[in-house]
Amino acid sequence: MGELDKLIEISHYYGENPDYVIAGGGNTSYKDQESIWIKASGIPLAGINANGFVSLSREKLARIETAVFSEDPKKREEEVKEQMTESILAPTYLRPSVETSLHNLIDYKYVVHTHPTLVNAIMCANDIEKEVSERFGDRIILVEYTDPGYILFKKLQGRIASYIEQYGSVPQIIFLQNHGVFVGADTVDDIKELYEEINLKISSGKDLSMPSAETIPYQTELTEAIRSYFASRSWLTRSVIGELIRHFTIEKSSLELVSKPFSPDIIVYCKSKYLFLDHDIESDRVNGLIEQFKDRHGYYPKVILQEGEGLTVVEENDKSLQTVQDVFLDLMKISYLTQQFGGPHFMIPEQIRFIDNWEVEHYRRKIAKEKLE
Repeated sequence: MGELDKLIEISHYYGENPDYVIAGGGNTSYKDQESIWIKASGIPLAGINANGFVSLSREKLARIETAVFSEDPKKREEEVKEQMTESILAPTYLRPSVETSLHNLIDYKYVVHTHPTLVNAIMCANDIEKEVSERFGDRIILVEYTDPGYILFKKLQGRIASYIEQYGSVPQIIFLQNHGVFVGADTVDDIKELYEEINLKISSGKDLSMPSAETIPYQTELTEAIRSYFASRSWLTRSVIGELIRHFTIEKSSLELVSKPFSPDIIVYCKSKYLFLDHDIESDRVNGLIEQFKDRHGYYPKVILQEGEGLTVVEENDKSLQTVQDVFLDLMKISYLTQQFGGPHFMIPEQIRFIDNWEVEHYRRKIAKEKLE
């Protein structure tokens, strides 16, 4: 099996497992001395083939490491994107992952970046530093939440250089707060072994059982009113209920535990604000409440939860509905598991605004939606 075939195999291995990756999240790469092949932005790892990767010149890509860019954030990101585009070998019609330069820094043949539910139970928890230190020691890098893109790249460039100076090698495991993990190795088997090691260390000494995430459809006067409202605007809805959902809808204090996003991917697919309805809300009031939500936030809610009831998701097609449902259920799983690690640590408003307004994520959302249609 060739190296690129192995890259495709490892991409499927994690991309088809929702415990690691949902929809277009995560990215993988393979590099030799001259070139790097990395997943294109917005292309799902599940089912990816050779046409879903972009190859770039490592020599040209490395120029980003020493280049001086504008201090204006928007202009800087455009300059970085332009320089990355100049590094592309083929195909020129795809955009490489925004984390390409970061993959290039991690000097192993294979790099697999995912957003595992289990890893994010610690990455999105209050006791992150304590738990990571106790379980992994100092032979990893843990990065406090940093806006993705060039700023995260520069921070990791410095951290990796310090690690190499101290230990004489490149780190194989890099944890990112409220984001996920990068794992690097020279074989795909070593990648798998490292992920297994991560899972074992996180699980050690913890009760990570949780209510079932299985769902069944449900219908009430309220869900029918929501469906009718969005149907008149050519949008679809799906209402489901289950043990995990009921755990968080049982009362208002529980709803607070799923009231904000934990990571950029959640914002990409579910947005950052969700509509919560009281248990005794009358169905004839729902139209007004949805309109109020749109006026306040500038978009329709993709996630609606009713106290004591279930979850309704809103999207433009059936596959996108499933993605929103899967991503929000993952948010619930993470929130539940963070209780073992000091409780939930959500993204703060400034971090959320950056993702909401970032052109890269708008592009990724657009490509991902096209793939789902």
